[in-house]
Amino acid sequence: MNAGHALQKTSCGRCQSRKVRCNRVAPRCGNCEAAGAECIYSPRKSRSKKQENETSHKDLILDILHRIKRLEEHVGLENGSETEDNGDDPMSIPVVDSGAAQATCLDEDPAQLVPSVIRDIVSCIEDESNRSMLLSTVFCELRKVDTRFLENDWFIRAMTSAISEVEQIQTTQSIEPHGEPIIPKELAKKIIENHYGCHQFEGFKFPLEKSFLVLIPDLIEIPHVQLDYTSQIIYYSVLLRGIVLDPEPYPGRGSIIRHLYLKCVALSDEWIENIQDTPVDLLAASFMMSTALEGCNVDLAWKAFRHACRISKALGYFSVDEKPSQGDNQLSTPCGAPLHEDEVERNRKRFGFWHTLRTDCLFRMSFGKPNLIPAGSWKVNFPDLTINGVDDESSRFIQIHFLISMRLTLIVMRYLDWIDGGPDPDPVSHDAIIDIYIDEVQSILSSWDTGGLLQTALSHFDIWLCVDVLFSSYKMLIVLYQSKKCDKGHTLPYQAVDLARKSVKLFQSLLGSSSHAFWGISLILTHQFIPFFVLCLDLIGNPGHEKSEEDLVSVTWVCDYAKMVADGRVELEPVIIIMNAMVAACQPVKMGHLAQLVTTGV
Repeated sequence: MNAGHALQKTSCGRCQSRKVRCNRVAPRCGNCEAAGAECIYSPRKSRSKKQENETSHKDLILDILHRIKRLEEHVGLENGSETEDNGDDPMSIPVVDSGAAQATCLDEDPAQLVPSVIRDIVSCIEDESNRSMLLSTVFCELRKVDTRFLENDWFIRAMTSAISEVEQIQTTQSIEPHGEPIIPKELAKKIIENHYGCHQFEGFKFPLEKSFLVLIPDLIEIPHVQLDYTSQIIYYSVLLRGIVLDPEPYPGRGSIIRHLYLKCVALSDEWIENIQDTPVDLLAASFMMSTALEGCNVDLAWKAFRHACRISKALGYFSVDEKPSQGDNQLSTPCGAPLHEDEVERNRKRFGFWHTLRTDCLFRMSFGKPNLIPAGSWKVNFPDLTINGVDDESSRFIQIHFLISMRLTLIVMRYLDWIDGGPDPDPVSHDAIIDIYIDEVQSILSSWDTGGLLQTALSHFDIWLCVDVLFSSYKMLIVLYQSKKCDKGHTLPYQAVDLARKSVKLFQSLLGSSSHAFWGISLILTHQFIPFFVLCLDLIGNPGHEKSEEDLVSVTWVCDYAKMVADGRVELEPVIIIMNAMVAACQPVKMGHLAQLVTTGV
């Protein structure tokens, strides 16, 4: 029917008014033909100024991608060879300026981001905090998986059993930390010393002096001394981060992490009420965000990030390279600082802005949050990655991480903007665009040889930088392969399954080593939940394949590792219960027992 006819540029008037998909076949689309209705295509309108700006923005993004490739050559990672001098300055990046769009700060219902089959099961949970956490963290990731895999009988039984177990969790745990600090002062001071020694470089200037932070363990013991909320959040977050990332064993590590997390949560309301547009509060917002994610508290993390964006903008991070208007002699940044500030500080702001943009993409991709940094809301060049113009070998992995992560961020941003704009309903055109994004991510992996870089990393921090971009690339590729529409069979895309297998294997080999024995739940949440779910769903929907035993061992290991990380942290029990259920669904023998428990109401 209508075969061979040309397609119109836009949907017909009837389909547009009814808000249904139109196949755009002329002279009459499929919907109108089936209904016997008149089909009218309106002439295509001339491009508006806004559309021209959006097109210009896409062109500029493509130009930035091209220039980032040149930045890669500038770092000198091309098999150790020197880059050719083509007469261009690889650090000369044009300012992105595309209109005056404003960021939106709209919260979305996490239940709307998950498939309906999940919503129906999770709706049985009466405790709002547990329900919200599962919807916004665990099940939010499943929106990227084809619905038919979630309708599998084994999967539904597993989730039904898990939700029954979640309902039985005692929800009376206090949100207020009690008792004296459980971290000895000597240990606290050691963590602070390590933080300043391992996490400082020219691109990041810590706004609190080490001498002050080191005094806090003593100050909090003095009854009449009252520290401000901002300093306390930074202090407890530094301790939490240090304990989470330190490979050395800590007795009762989970309980310590929970204590520090609850300390920050208890301080958050008063801090937000008194928050100011200062560099110290910007740091506190950043730390509060990562601390909240370590507690799987996406709502609090999102609130902290929104404040971080607002403060960054007030401090001039979004307008570092905004040119002064004609006739203005002494312009200043939004925070009142002179426009012609020190170039090192401007580079620090550029460096900070681009990482903020990456975080915005993380919230959009992983948790379905709206865009806070739209096109036109910023005018920022790429920084000189040496920041101060002096090359330092110790910051080599930081520079490499910046280059790879920013290139990947721009790909993610283009993909998300394309999805938000309503991608082409034609499966062939849709998949052609997806293939472009896949090729771009694949080129990052092939150009940088991140696995080889990982072998040359000497410090725990450098290793984390390498695996961060490597896992991020795998995750993006899995999402892209899952997004393809053509050739949908009865199994998950084999490319997505292979990438999930590779990601989990790398995770297992890295964390299975005694020298890198611990990772926080937030890093598992952002990097390994999608690979874990893909492997589980492949085992559920495609049992008995040649690598099923190997994959079952892998997902069981991830689940067991998450249990170890969550030990002593009762607020994470719902997450562990769901992961246990996923692994059990991969094993029909165990599922028979689970089904019996659900039937008998045990």
